[in-house]
Amino acid sequence: MRRNWQAGRVYQEGRKKSDPWLPTMVAYAQYWRDVPGQAEPKRGFVSLGVCRTRTIAERKAAEKLEELGINSTQTFRESTSNITFKEQGEIWLQSLSNRKRNPLEQTTIDTRRYALDKWMYPFFGEWYLSDATNLAMKEFVDHISSLAPATIRDYVNIVKAVVASARDVRGEPVFMRDWDDEFIDVPEVDEQNQPTVDRGEMTAILQDAEEPYCTLYALLAGCGPMRAGEALGLDIRSIHEDFRTLEIVQKAKRGELQDHMKTKNADSRHGRVVDLSEPLAAMLRDFVGGRTGGLVFCKPDGSQLMQRDILKHSLHPILKKLGLEQGGFNIFRRFRITELETAEVPAALQHTWSGHAKSHVSEVYKKLLKQREWRLRWAEKAGTAFTLPGHQEAAAEVPNGKSGKILEFRKVG
Repeated sequence: MRRNWQAGRVYQEGRKKSDPWLPTMVAYAQYWRDVPGQAEPKRGFVSLGVCRTRTIAERKAAEKLEELGINSTQTFRESTSNITFKEQGEIWLQSLSNRKRNPLEQTTIDTRRYALDKWMYPFFGEWYLSDATNLAMKEFVDHISSLAPATIRDYVNIVKAVVASARDVRGEPVFMRDWDDEFIDVPEVDEQNQPTVDRGEMTAILQDAEEPYCTLYALLAGCGPMRAGEALGLDIRSIHEDFRTLEIVQKAKRGELQDHMKTKNADSRHGRVVDLSEPLAAMLRDFVGGRTGGLVFCKPDGSQLMQRDILKHSLHPILKKLGLEQGGFNIFRRFRITELETAEVPAALQHTWSGHAKSHVSEVYKKLLKQREWRLRWAEKAGTAFTLPGHQEAAAEVPNGKSGKILEFRKVG
């Protein structure tokens, strides 16, 4: 139960309440304050300065207690809560994996876990969650000041999320915070460098790449676009017979095949497909050869290719040799999105191919999955925008794409 409102007991040092009030002597107020983790409150004292009368001292005492939030319901709730930052952090992590609304990937949760274990828990230790204030956050930012600005921003947001996740039995936040980023001194994040390449540079990368990387890079830069994990998780049985359409139903992630995509819009249950131009489809068909199942891009034993190995042994050495800025697989995705925009591909089709979240509710009603012939014509019109190894420039627009039959897909692994 919450204690009754308190006015504080005013007094002058060394004098009893029955003694006459001295108008030139400093006055004090005594009050009770709650301490997190302790059942019994502790005495608190505050100086009121020189007060001419006891009445004036009592009025100042009430003002001081109001400033300190002693009679605040919020202050009482926080001060009587004994949950620690680490305990709440574990509750928050568990909620990320269990929530039904916008569940996070396990890799994202693992990243949060690393940040908490490496940086937050050692700093906050066994602090009570109520001690996570603007001042504490400022000290935390100073503690991690050697990290990149974007990383500091992300870690600060994790702390904020942990504090905000504490709820009472009614689902109301226990710790209300008015975070002041200026006081906390969170560094501003400059526009992030996003390496990309032009058409000539993309052609040079493909000419220098050996298989299976050449076909992989061409696919990433010349279709949907696909994400690297989606391409590495592509199964031969999810390709149409004419090799013009791919169904994106799984992705490769750190040695595992996952049947959920990065975004809901990229999930096959919501209609994610990508379409290829004829030259790119021919290149993919030649690469697959007589195989009828398994991963399109894999090691000789059929196991996954790892993104880090591809970067280390192929892409980064090629970029260095060509004198290009080092980047990851996103250089292909940025290239393709730019080319689709330049080719004036309808925005709704770009969203369908790329797996981006819907930009407008009307896109829900655009049944583009049933318009394959129309999609293929746009895939051919957009082309690849680069020269495929052993080919001339991308073919001109074809009036109609070939129709194809979807082969039955069976999950692998």
